[in-house]
Amino acid sequence: MKEVRSFIKTASLTELEKAQQLINDAISKYTQQQKAKQEVLDLLKEKGLTLEDLQDGASDKRTKVKPKYRMELNGETIEWTGRGRRPKAFEGVELEKFLA
Repeated sequence: MKEVRSFIKTASLTELEKAQQLINDAISKYTQQQKAKQEVLDLLKEKGLTLEDLQDGASDKRTKVKPKYRMELNGETIEWTGRGRRPKAFEGVELEKFLA
């Protein structure tokens, strides 16, 4: 907002009119987008769908890896897939004892 106030203080009348037109256009575009979003949400509700129904599960190309190791530490379950850095909880222990 400081930049806007500074611009207003130093701008000429034509620059202010041009800025006003740009702001009005931005407001109009924003209003149209909000109206379109609401129309889409209303249509989804009418058809009994949710946004999650539209999302394709295949969009995430990474596959979820099941944990290979699991241990209880201080009442908390700690799991590790065996990939990446070894968690501190699994350092210095025999992993075979904690196979999931």
